[in-house]
Amino acid sequence: MKKSISIILITCLLVPLTLMAQDEEPVYKLGGFIEFKSFFDDYRSQAGRNGLQYKYPLMPNFNSIGDDLNISNSLNFSIASTRLSFSVSGIKLKNTYINTYIEADFLGSGESYIGMLNLRHAYLNLNWKNNSLLFGQTDHLTVVKEVSAGTVAFGSGYPFNSLHRGMQVRYSGKFAEGITFLAAADFYSGHNSTGPANAQMLAVLPDIHAQLKFGDPDKLFGGVTFGYKMFKPRSKDATNKPISTAVGGFDINGFFKVSIEGYSLKLWGIYGDNLSMYNMLGGYGKVSYNGGSSILDFDYTNMRTLSLWGDFETPAFKNYKIGLFYGYQRNMGTKDPVDLESTSDLFFRDQKLEWFTRISPRVVYSLSKKLIFGLEYNLTFAQWAETIDQYLKPTGRFDINYNNRLEFMAKFVF
Repeated sequence: MKKSISIILITCLLVPLTLMAQDEEPVYKLGGFIEFKSFFDDYRSQAGRNGLQYKYPLMPNFNSIGDDLNISNSLNFSIASTRLSFSVSGIKLKNTYINTYIEADFLGSGESYIGMLNLRHAYLNLNWKNNSLLFGQTDHLTVVKEVSAGTVAFGSGYPFNSLHRGMQVRYSGKFAEGITFLAAADFYSGHNSTGPANAQMLAVLPDIHAQLKFGDPDKLFGGVTFGYKMFKPRSKDATNKPISTAVGGFDINGFFKVSIEGYSLKLWGIYGDNLSMYNMLGGYGKVSYNGGSSILDFDYTNMRTLSLWGDFETPAFKNYKIGLFYGYQRNMGTKDPVDLESTSDLFFRDQKLEWFTRISPRVVYSLSKKLIFGLEYNLTFAQWAETIDQYLKPTGRFDINYNNRLEFMAKFVF
């Protein structure tokens, strides 16, 4: 890992030496879209930004006579996913082409800031014939723009699909026709892991991911992503003695797309340790035995998560497209036993949720490429555990619960 960091730093220092005086005039472009959403639910659910970012039904909540208090209708409108973007391109400095991009929405940085500008992307990209180098904030490598679900709901398959943007240095190189290699070192910004906010910084290691892409995104396309991240939740023990205990984790992501005469099928999946920074089930916690040099020090273990989705879409027929999305996500438990009594050292996200799944058909009408309407029915099932063991495996389960969501979208792109 130290070798990888050294290579990135050396590259950052050498890049300015390739730049010379400006040869071309820049091209400026302002864009974005206005997006209105309306959504109805019949069961209380885990969802962010006043219900726009939908996840899954909550754990059942029974009263003394057995009524589930979470069975409740709700309706809401939102305009917060509206976006603004600004780009500068057409700049050539000697043999280097440069473009920059800034994008924001109105989702805010948290629930209390809805309606305020939220920075999504802000980066500069240095391009050569077969290589490019990006500095700034943009999507994580596991967010594959070529394999993106066409859902009406927020997040292109969220939370089954990765949702993460971070500050990063990214290299992209074209090895041969139809083969691209990417590598990125990412520090989390708005999308953090569960646990202490500075745990990644104290570990002194970026999120390191590498990716291979194959084929033509308009015909047959696929790829694989490998990654590693590390966190240091504590820098000292209860006696103020410095400690070096950290927790690391791997993940692997695969994706595939085939398009034939306007019909498309997209598949995406990920398995790994602590996927909470991707807005999925995940996290880490204290093991139930002493793994350090003293009782004041201990090891951590990760929750492992599997998430899969598939999306099918037809070609446009009289401006209508029909699509079907299916997603599945599962808590795979931990490798080592967890000390469930040490609540201050448990950083899991919904560890009693065993799995959840969704099926959502949709119809999208495009009056033009600028004006788009969508309607989607979303049926989400969830299996919650009443009790769990030290490996986060259920020892007792509630009956499966579900939510029906009907969502409408009106969107104008400019």
